[in-house]
Amino acid sequence: MSSLNPSAKLIGLVVMTMILAGVHNPILNVVVFLVSSILCLQSLIKEHRGVHLYFYPMIPITLLAVGMFFTGYRFTSAPSSVVNSHIMTGSTLAMIPGNVYNGLIFASRVLVYASIGLLFALTSDPVTMVRSFEKQLHVPQMFAYGLLAAWNVFPHMAQEYKKTKIAFQARGIHVLPFSPKLLVTLMVKTTRWSDELAMAMESRGFSSHQTRTSYQAPVIRKRDMIFLAVTCVLFPFCCIVL
Repeated sequence: MSSLNPSAKLIGLVVMTMILAGVHNPILNVVVFLVSSILCLQSLIKEHRGVHLYFYPMIPITLLAVGMFFTGYRFTSAPSSVVNSHIMTGSTLAMIPGNVYNGLIFASRVLVYASIGLLFALTSDPVTMVRSFEKQLHVPQMFAYGLLAAWNVFPHMAQEYKKTKIAFQARGIHVLPFSPKLLVTLMVKTTRWSDELAMAMESRGFSSHQTRTSYQAPVIRKRDMIFLAVTCVLFPFCCIVL
């Protein structure tokens, strides 16, 4: 998944998400969730990155899915004695009571949407993603450069936040994690960084009115076309047939 073009990956996953929003089938949601999880873990292992990057976010998501199950189980228009015979007649799913089926829909959707989001976030390089959006999706250059600049500023913001917190502690001042004393200081320094970065980009010829070449321009390859065919054509067709 990491070798796919980010623009093609985004389009394919968005189409899958929209299709799943119109399909009320918990089995399909669970299957997509498992496939997305396997692909994400396989990509993390292949790149020698910790699988905890996937499992840590899934802990609160799983708790949310459990809560959504009981919410759908408790608040449903169908009584518990009613079965869902209108879907997949003759299967095991058709014998599930209405309130259980409603809870499974809620819980499975939380899991499948989270897994698709993590699949894109954990298998996409931010710099390559912005370059791909600029070339394939024709995002304005100024917006693309702004995203790249903001992405490089984030580590400095985290470091400055820690320094400011330690400075308050050295003076014997106890501050909360989201104290205005910390946030105002960080906001002032971030504004100063943005002004300096804007002047530096203008002085080096970065302009939204001039076309620029790229040293490594992302391209659409055969694997990207196959991924789009599977997610945008084959997957919707299978959902319609099922």
